[in-house]
Amino acid sequence: MLKVKRILKYFLLLTLILLAFIIYNSVYFDIPKESVIAKHAKGASEFIELKDGSLIHVRDEGNKNGNTLVLIHGSNGSLFNFESMNKFLINDFRVVSLDLPAHGLTGPVNSNNYSFDGFITVINEVLEIKKINQFFLAGHSMGGRVVWNYTIDYPEKVSGLIIIGSLFLANEKEYREFQSDNKPPIVFKLFDIPFFRMLLGYITPRIMVSQVAKQMVYDQTIMTDELIDQFHDIILLEGSREAMGYVIVNTDKNIVADPKLLREINVPTTILHGEEDNVIDVRYNKHFLENIPDINLISYSKVGHMPPMEIPEVLANDIKKFILN
Repeated sequence: MLKVKRILKYFLLLTLILLAFIIYNSVYFDIPKESVIAKHAKGASEFIELKDGSLIHVRDEGNKNGNTLVLIHGSNGSLFNFESMNKFLINDFRVVSLDLPAHGLTGPVNSNNYSFDGFITVINEVLEIKKINQFFLAGHSMGGRVVWNYTIDYPEKVSGLIIIGSLFLANEKEYREFQSDNKPPIVFKLFDIPFFRMLLGYITPRIMVSQVAKQMVYDQTIMTDELIDQFHDIILLEGSREAMGYVIVNTDKNIVADPKLLREINVPTTILHGEEDNVIDVRYNKHFLENIPDINLISYSKVGHMPPMEIPEVLANDIKKFILN
């Protein structure tokens, strides 16, 4: 009996040591914002100061004599998600992209407003500072929700609307169906629980970032080590993980809306969606197609949730046709 107790004692000790080792190797502390910016803010990157003193990471590049295209990324994304696509657009258009609050090189903002309304306010303020009053507006994933709301709020500014890999849910039944059919990374669900939201503010191993990123695409080889390192660095930007927790909670709480709202959109609209998107199935565009008067859908075979990264030239050409037609 004494021998069994001793074995159990050593087993428990080894288990605790192993657990401590795993936690130690999983804990990543925040990286100072200046360090992340120094490493990743290149080329056309600039930082625009808002009225509240927050600095928003923006890229304004391309043909200043062409039509203006404004790009809005999705949840946990950044303007870098459009980087591969933009090189096929900048000869024809002025392309403006920005990192939303809690995202990319913007990180946390002074207002602590990480709602859709907060995002729309930031986008509008940046564009006003840039003196951009007329433009085509594109949004990917969560950014799709942001841009159609922006179009309703500021119809006189938007010449055309582009929705990439997004969705519209009209009621709780559709929301439950979406949750059942689509399997977002489990880490997104953990943000609903305060304890795990706090824990995930420290435990963000690179392997987890890699697995989530690869789940987003059809051909996982496009998620190179360089891209994974960039994603990981940006996630670790000081304060971003805590702020991102609030983004995910706010997104989840406000994902259902009345489809009649979409009837207020009176600009040409196109939907671009990967057929192998295992985050948002293409059928969740139904309400867009039924309620926006001037709309079409283009779907892409063997493409997942990240068309701007997976088929940058193809997507750019379809956007170009949409804007110029």
